[in-house]
Amino acid sequence: MSRLDGKFIKPGTITEDRLHPDVPLGGDIPPGTVTAEMLAAALLEKLLVVTWGEVEVVDPTTRKVTIQLADLAGNQVDAAHALRVTCDDQADLAVGEAGTALAGDGTEDLIVQTDAAGALQLVVTCTEEVVISVAVGPTQSSPMLDCRAGADVSFNP
Repeated sequence: MSRLDGKFIKPGTITEDRLHPDVPLGGDIPPGTVTAEMLAAALLEKLLVVTWGEVEVVDPTTRKVTIQLADLAGNQVDAAHALRVTCDDQADLAVGEAGTALAGDGTEDLIVQTDAAGALQLVVTCTEEVVISVAVGPTQSSPMLDCRAGADVSFNP
C-alpha cells in the first residue's frame, strides 16, 4: 500500500488516465525519458550563481562591491531577483547604484532586489579596523542559488 496525503491508497485505485503516459504503472520512469542533457538544460535556466566583483575603497569607513548573478554557464542573468545579504554585526549594508533595498537598508541583514541585469551594488560601512564577512543567500521569491562564495571586505588600513 502507498501513503499519500496521510491516507492509504490501495494499489490499482488510481486510474491509468490520471498518470502521465510516459510513466508506466508502478512509478518507474523508463530509461531515456529524462536525459542528462535535458536535466542540464532545465537547470541552466533555473539555477543561478552568485559572483562577486572587486571591493572598491570609497573612504576609510565605506566600501563598495558588486554582486552579479550568472547562469551555470557563466552568462550574466538579465532579470531582477530577490536576495538576502548579511554580514558581521559590526557593519551596515546598503544598496548603491544597482539594485533596490526591500528591507533592512542600513542594517547588517538586508533583503534586496537586483537590477534588471541581475546586478547589485552593495555598500558596506564600518567604523572599526576589521575584516567583514558578507554572504548572499536566498529569500522569498529567490531563484535557486549557488551562493557558496562570499566576500571579505577589509577595513584595515
